[in-house]
Amino acid sequence: MKSLMTFLMALLWGTAAAANGVRVVQPVTVTFRVTSECGVAQDVQLSADAALTTCPGKVSEIAAVMPALDVAGRRLYLNADLRLRTPDAINLRILITAYHGDQVASHSGGDYLFSGGVLQASAYIPSEADKVAVFIQVNSGPAQLGIQSLSLSRSSAVYAPGQMSGDSEAYLERAFDKLTHYYLYYDAARLRTLRHSAGISASGAVSPADLSLTLKDVARLLGDPHSRFLTVEEIRILAASKGRARAGSPSDDKPIDATLLAPDLAYVKLVSKAAVTREARQSYAHQVRDVLSNMHERGARRWIIDLREQSGGSTGPLIAGFRPLYGNIDVGYTIDRNGKRSRWAFGIPGDSDDQEPYFTGADPMFDGEREPVALLIGNRTASAGEALLTAFLQRRYSATFGTGTAGLTTSVFDRPWPDGASLAISTGRYADRNGQVIQGKIAPDHALDPQPEDHRDAVLEAARHWISQL
Repeated sequence: MKSLMTFLMALLWGTAAAANGVRVVQPVTVTFRVTSECGVAQDVQLSADAALTTCPGKVSEIAAVMPALDVAGRRLYLNADLRLRTPDAINLRILITAYHGDQVASHSGGDYLFSGGVLQASAYIPSEADKVAVFIQVNSGPAQLGIQSLSLSRSSAVYAPGQMSGDSEAYLERAFDKLTHYYLYYDAARLRTLRHSAGISASGAVSPADLSLTLKDVARLLGDPHSRFLTVEEIRILAASKGRARAGSPSDDKPIDATLLAPDLAYVKLVSKAAVTREARQSYAHQVRDVLSNMHERGARRWIIDLREQSGGSTGPLIAGFRPLYGNIDVGYTIDRNGKRSRWAFGIPGDSDDQEPYFTGADPMFDGEREPVALLIGNRTASAGEALLTAFLQRRYSATFGTGTAGLTTSVFDRPWPDGASLAISTGRYADRNGQVIQGKIAPDHALDPQPEDHRDAVLEAARHWISQL
């Protein structure tokens, strides 16, 4: 009877805490162990101020497994203070799984872009759970990850499934409203299932800041590689990374490098992604067009465009900048889940379907739509890079060389929320100028897979040979 009264009092306390948005936590005694280092199984207790060796492509893992007695029915918080030895960010995967016997009672997991400092992730542990496992995984980054401290804490209050603060619930509803209205692969039954599991994971949240792991898990369970949830901190890290890339580039003043490989053959490589502000997008498109125009004035009439490192950015300015090479025609489309088709009119002067006009009739252009173009592609050609590639598909006098692309051939709705976080979701499929929908990865016309030990650029050489015949 006494234990029941204690549980009911804790539940009432949880109701008050959730309603007031007050987080009250207590430490949880637990031992973290290194279970894998660079893909090699370990079982070593983590010591204070330890360093975890990491290797690209091989998982290093820290884990804690404990009875759920003290955390069942409560929200569990992972608190990690980690240090990196380089300014580059890494991907950390956080997994929190609760078990009831041999069955999974709940699971929340997601990847965080992380540049060092304090990271907190949390999830609800169902009352029926009898065991909990927490994992931190990394398979990239610096040679060592410094671990200042790792700890777990639990909410002082007990929560019923689905019980959370009002602003947390509104935040969760915002995510599912967006999925319901815009998600390309919308499935009502599947979304109901996801909403139910997300409601369990979000239980005990006292503010939207508690929901990052829940929403990352939702994006993961969508099974769509182009959809993801980014926290405010991750968006800051991405912006800082782009700033460092621009500062370190020898082409600070322009987004592409171009050179003449022969008197009439230009090699063009994109060296930065299009930014998100209107002013930056306009500048990007004009600079790309200006570089092409300069090459044309210098005699270029054949083109090799290297997209092997073009992994994202804004689609509009990228397509607009290359407008001289395909003329003022529809070079592609986005098709939403209802079959509505949106033209890629980016950069066509005076076209009413260009929602953000890039050029006017007075802007300098050249007539290059009949000039041969070879495009170099690979598995890092992604998203906006694949959109630019799509704009050249079915174009006469064009061919592609290399390996298949990343397969992120969907448009993305990623407008930040008022707090600065963003749930990016796929909203439409790419289609080429003939209306043919692109299904995932784009295969090259001429497949070449050079090996790392091959010091020559076989893809570029094949493209040069092909274009020399035209």
